[in-house]
Amino acid sequence: MTEKTNAAVQEFLKSLQAGERQYKDGLAIFPLHSDVKSSYDYLTLDEALRGEVLSVTEIGSGTVPEIKVLNKSTKDVFIMDGEELVGAKQNRIVNISLMVPAESEVNIPVSCVEQGRWHDTSVHFKRSNNIPYANLRKKHKESVIHAMAVDNSYRANQGEVWEDIACCMRARKVSSPTAAMNDIYEKEKNRIEDYRDVFHVVDGQIGAVFAIGKDIFGMDVFDKEETCKKLMPKIINSYVMEILDRKTDKHADPEEVKVFLNALLGSTLSSRKSPGVGVTVSITSQTASGTSLVSKDTVIHTAVFNKPGQEQQEEKHEYMRNPSMRRNYRMNSE
Repeated sequence: MTEKTNAAVQEFLKSLQAGERQYKDGLAIFPLHSDVKSSYDYLTLDEALRGEVLSVTEIGSGTVPEIKVLNKSTKDVFIMDGEELVGAKQNRIVNISLMVPAESEVNIPVSCVEQGRWHDTSVHFKRSNNIPYANLRKKHKESVIHAMAVDNSYRANQGEVWEDIACCMRARKVSSPTAAMNDIYEKEKNRIEDYRDVFHVVDGQIGAVFAIGKDIFGMDVFDKEETCKKLMPKIINSYVMEILDRKTDKHADPEEVKVFLNALLGSTLSSRKSPGVGVTVSITSQTASGTSLVSKDTVIHTAVFNKPGQEQQEEKHEYMRNPSMRRNYRMNSE
């Protein structure tokens, strides 16, 4: 089973081809296409919540690292890593991409993105238009991958999430009584909107490689165009957040995208049971790391981020030693 799953991921990664770049203010987005076709019929989280066939609640009186999902639909429901769920006792983000089986109940791993609240504002969680801004999502992914390797769990470093959000709020002068990530997006929503006409999903697109300045930052890719159209706007916004205050005319060479994709083909793959139906595959190369969700022999979602270079690692270590630097730190400095 593991060999078959890993082979499916390898075949899918090999099929990816980059399209024409979209660019503004230092953010370059390269659409991805593939000739691998998917017929998997599932709902996204937003579709299931809007259709009232999915219920998301606290577990009992509430536990920070897990919440309960009840799928009343006859279809599986796909939940992407980083999806924010708001309400209940505190807002959360989902730690790993997963598929909730039809007509089933699953406890899923999450992290809190609202440190200052632990009381009910609603019985059920509600959908959000947001996922973590790209730097936080990258760190969150690294933390979960580490937990997968060390103790076979899907937990994240909660303290690191809270610290990063607090630093981001101070840098952007965001006032939030509960230190909610959602309030950062609320403050910046008008500036994010300015990029809507520049970055968009093109016909046949199933994912994208993202570059900030001259450096490749990461990649998200789905099994089919329909899913990409529904979820890519959230991902694009997470990257736009990173360039609002550090615009540049530097840009990545399209050849770097080919190098990035080719390097993934030599990755070490490791599979483990997903919290839902299917398998989570960790992807590790010398230059990048991430995960794929594979369900019913279909590679549903792959999220990969570039590892920082040596100079960036040294900057990160200095950042961790010196709190005054944290506000201006960027994992992918130009």
